[in-house]
Amino acid sequence: MSQQINLINPLLLKKRHAFGLREMTLGLGLVLAAALAWFGYLTYRAGTLEKQATQQEARLATAQAELDRLGTAAARPVSDLLTGRVKAAQARVTQREALLASMNRTLDRTSTGFSARLRALAQSSTEGVWLNGFTLSPDYVALDGSALTAGLVTTYMDRLGKQAAFAGMKFTGMNAERVPTAGDDSQARPDKLPEHIDFALYSGSRKNPADRGESDGP
Repeated sequence: MSQQINLINPLLLKKRHAFGLREMTLGLGLVLAAALAWFGYLTYRAGTLEKQATQQEARLATAQAELDRLGTAAARPVSDLLTGRVKAAQARVTQREALLASMNRTLDRTSTGFSARLRALAQSSTEGVWLNGFTLSPDYVALDGSALTAGLVTTYMDRLGKQAAFAGMKFTGMNAERVPTAGDDSQARPDKLPEHIDFALYSGSRKNPADRGESDGP
């Protein structure tokens, strides 16, 4: 009987690679898919950033346009009519404050007699009408003032007549004079008023010493 002896050493056999063509192709496909996915993400991200940048530029352009509009409006010269109205309002406020201060001083000096009439004068304030001075006595009343129009004088008289302190009193005399707007000199003096009417109202006869209250006129 013959006996076969295997002289081939398994360690000397050529090793086969663990990855064949199929595995390599699959690996390359995965790498390519990952690269395409990453490229797609970068493209999407770039598009999003570009859209945000466009929106930001639009907002900046809108803000700049609004800023330019406000700058143009601020640089626009103020109309003479508006300036005149502001000056007239400031002058009326100053005169009313002076008149009220004068009334308060007179009230402090007067214990009886004229307090009610002084309060009635203060409560009869009419827009566009202001008092420059007044004289009060038991039988005589004189009011010196100014108004923007003649109709406002009538309105002021009606409102004053509704006050209890002047109920039943009738003005027996009235003087009125239209005062035109000052010329170029008014531009240098902000206290100048626009065209208005200076008026004086009288009631009764001046027989007794008067209790007077005054404020600076226009």
